[in-house]
Amino acid sequence: MNWSLIVASNNDRVLQSCLASSSCVLAGCDFQVMRGFASAGAAYNAGMREASGEILVFAHQDVYLPSGWEDQLAAAVARLSQRDPDWGVLGVWGIARDLKPRGFCYCTGLQKVLGGAFVEPVESTSLDELLLVLRRSAGLQFDDQLPGYHLYGTDICLTAGQRGLRSYLISAFCIHNTAGLKFLPWAFWRAYFYLRRKWWEQLPVRTPCTRIERVPLQLIEHPLRSAYSHWFSRSEPGQRVADPQALYQELVRSGRIAQTISGTGVHI
Repeated sequence: MNWSLIVASNNDRVLQSCLASSSCVLAGCDFQVMRGFASAGAAYNAGMREASGEILVFAHQDVYLPSGWEDQLAAAVARLSQRDPDWGVLGVWGIARDLKPRGFCYCTGLQKVLGGAFVEPVESTSLDELLLVLRRSAGLQFDDQLPGYHLYGTDICLTAGQRGLRSYLISAFCIHNTAGLKFLPWAFWRAYFYLRRKWWEQLPVRTPCTRIERVPLQLIEHPLRSAYSHWFSRSEPGQRVADPQALYQELVRSGRIAQTISGTGVHI
């Protein structure tokens, strides 16, 4: 599989301890690090121009890809080449066509495994930005006018759908080694209102963390739910770990996830 890995980074310490420590990077895959861009769209479009692969993987700097992850990706792409060779976007966590969250990953911010292993790719309406996959030959580009680094996964899926290309969830387990948030930042809501204007005729749109609606009730509901969780249930968000590889090994040892059979996309 001819592929490239692209990241937008603003923190070398996080990058080196997470994504850059993944075995595929250490083995010398085509790894493009983009720095100093005002938006994810601008960074990733620039990364596409630098990258050499047909399969383009865009990951957060705090994502860790376990050994053999690229084999899971290759297996999913091979399956789709038979079922839907003109697929548009792939991801590891998101919203399926039935509007339920699906995928397979571990989030340190939420302190839990999300979803579970599956074999056949699942058609999706929106994908989380932690990791996205495009085909260069599909000709998709990110919107470099979408401000900041939020909701571009939803936007690229909507763009693909507008061009008749489907998006899918694949079973390719990874760790999102992120610090949890008590409240979504204002930068998130800037992106929210940008997409609300851009995709007005498509609304409502379900994203992995909110709903984009004509009447933006989420702007009120989300802070209230977050405040309740923090002040009344006393739940605290999880924190980034120093060694995501050790975390992965512990998840395998404890049986919370299954060891991947290299190259098959099947789990035991």
